[in-house]
Amino acid sequence: MRKKFEFSEADKKLVKEAVQELEQKTAGEMVVYFARESDSYLMACWKLAGIFGVLFLALIATLSYLWLLPASIGIMFTCLIGIGTTALGFAIPYFLHSLRVSFTPDAVVSHRVLTKARDIFLQEEIFNTSDRIGILIYISELEHQVQVLGDSGINAKIQQEDWNEVLGLVIQGIKANQPAKGIASAIKKCEDLLLANDFVNVVKPDNELSDDMRIEE
Repeated sequence: MRKKFEFSEADKKLVKEAVQELEQKTAGEMVVYFARESDSYLMACWKLAGIFGVLFLALIATLSYLWLLPASIGIMFTCLIGIGTTALGFAIPYFLHSLRVSFTPDAVVSHRVLTKARDIFLQEEIFNTSDRIGILIYISELEHQVQVLGDSGINAKIQQEDWNEVLGLVIQGIKANQPAKGIASAIKKCEDLLLANDFVNVVKPDNELSDDMRIEE
């Protein structure tokens, strides 16, 4: 998959400093995770292969019915062309990742992104913070989607509408081709939400989660 966004050391530092500032001023813990994709969507390859195969059979049937199929084209040759056409239908989305997403229903794509975000929440042990105050900002590049997940301690006070504002800032930065700045703005919004809901900094354990941005290669 071609990587559209590459983060420089300055970008990583910008995000890390925003995380550190949030954790210094509030009781929260933050993880930022940038994924290249949330699923392989190989079913889309099989779907397009099937479409190509059916279209080829329809073409052959139509030409045969109209007596337009050359007599020199035998059954064996027709089968080989059919197999090749079906293989081409599989290969095109296999090498063009964005096409796989296009041939996958939006609801399925959103579900796959949310599922991986939840997996990352567990993998990074964001649930394992004191008072359940971890936050995950998950960005999936291929699908152009963002998820913001708060742990139970935070979600008891902060509503989904608030998280929607956070992810909106990430998307805004990505559209401006400045993803790091968008992420930093989103982290600042999380900081404001935490302070507004009395998640102020108190005496808490040492940094429970790494402040570095996680970036899939």
